[in-house]
Amino acid sequence: MRLGRQLEETLGTEEISDSDPLFVEAGLERVSDGFHTEPELVRGRSYELAVACAGQGVMSLSVALDNPVRRTVNCDGVPVRLPVTGAAAEVGIETEGMPGATGMVAWRLDKADR
Repeated sequence: MRLGRQLEETLGTEEISDSDPLFVEAGLERVSDGFHTEPELVRGRSYELAVACAGQGVMSLSVALDNPVRRTVNCDGVPVRLPVTGAAAEVGIETEGMPGATGMVAWRLDKADR
């Protein structure tokens, strides 16, 4: 679980509280399992998504927006940060490990401080 703790520290989720007014959601999964989430967002509101993978290989990140975003994320522990605008009530966010990818993936979604 060392990689999981590393990612939680990197994204600042180890001690996050639901009482934080900007926090929306966060999670931690095995790269091989990936994750799929559909947070309810406020139309027109700005958010920031941070996704980090620690281990070996690469994974794909997809964000279903009006203009879908697809990125390849290296499992090097460095977070990828994306602005997300609540264009719909629910936005699909998912990852999938590429062949041979191992380790952990973590994400954090916050309201942008604007």
